[in-house]
Amino acid sequence: MGYRTLVIKRRVEEIPPEQLAKFLEVQERFRQWTTEWYKSGFKSPMPEQNPLKYFAIELKHAMKLLPTNGLKSGVWRVPLPFNTELRFGKNAGDNSRGVLVDLSEKAVKVRKWSGQRNNTITIKLKKTEIKWIEERIREGGQLKLALAWVGKRRGSNMMSFNVALIFYREVTPYQPRRLLVVDINSLHNGVVWAVVEERRVLRRGILRPDLAHIGRLEREAARLESLCATKGGAYCRRAVELKSRLWRLWRQWTVEAAKKIAKLAIQYKAAVVVDKPMNESIQELKESGTVARRNKIYLNVGRFVKRLRELAEWYGVPYREERLYSTICPVCGAKMEELPNRRVKCKCGFEANRDEVPIHWAQKRYREIIPLFSTTHYIQLFPIHFT
Repeated sequence: MGYRTLVIKRRVEEIPPEQLAKFLEVQERFRQWTTEWYKSGFKSPMPEQNPLKYFAIELKHAMKLLPTNGLKSGVWRVPLPFNTELRFGKNAGDNSRGVLVDLSEKAVKVRKWSGQRNNTITIKLKKTEIKWIEERIREGGQLKLALAWVGKRRGSNMMSFNVALIFYREVTPYQPRRLLVVDINSLHNGVVWAVVEERRVLRRGILRPDLAHIGRLEREAARLESLCATKGGAYCRRAVELKSRLWRLWRQWTVEAAKKIAKLAIQYKAAVVVDKPMNESIQELKESGTVARRNKIYLNVGRFVKRLRELAEWYGVPYREERLYSTICPVCGAKMEELPNRRVKCKCGFEANRDEVPIHWAQKRYREIIPLFSTTHYIQLFPIHFT
């Protein structure tokens, strides 16, 4: 079973003030209870009154479907979970679920969150959101769960009202005949991939964002932020808008790149094997003075990996994260010397671009890695984080 998530974000100013204030109150009360429930090992009593009782029941159902993140700064910041319903026509019935996705009215209706009748938060859907939902339905996806919360937008102090629609799809995974090796170090170096069959490389390539365009936008954003600090006003608004645009560009590239990898895997009946840097190594680089501040965004490879993992699960593509070395020689196992232009060389004579070394390791370990995939056990579950 795979899942895909559509997160609908709206400015808090678009929510009626009285509803927003009440929603924040309920969200805080629910997080207080879930924190105590978490700390008790999920043994503390369930709430007796709605809406907390309703959310507690739905949270138990949600935890069977999705792994969730744990405490952060001593608080379990879970969103409010809802049961769901999709409605296609105006004359279709209404089963009074917590979140109604009404495609006939092109709206999402969030209900049952206040414990009071006739207190619905209605969000009009954008064309792109409707298209996304319709694509998931055509692929056989079913709306199983919705989550709603108020929180800060990524990289900004601006608050937003968020609704996550989570679709599930039953899929029969295939037994892989090849490996599609994906090497990720830093996004400005690109995502190197290769289709491997035993000792042969059938096809290879590299996916890289438009660094020149992104660089120009980053420099302009830095200029506006500097002017914001001294002059404020319109410069601050323009800086926030440009940073949001940059984030959307990165998200769009991430989506398209992950789609290309997933399609290649299906085409070649290959298992996706991702070699990504260890979290400790990335954090060490971010905290060191060797990486310029403006370049640290290129180290945020987690979003791409998460997107690729979700697509693999959704389409039944065998997926695994496996450490494949880039500075250890695949021939003799010795530590290699790092040369200019991202080349590495071993005393035994082996030499290559360091981004291609994991491909050599995959060829060497092919007969070891392929058996790790079976038709029943290969998908790794990872926590989903909400802020």
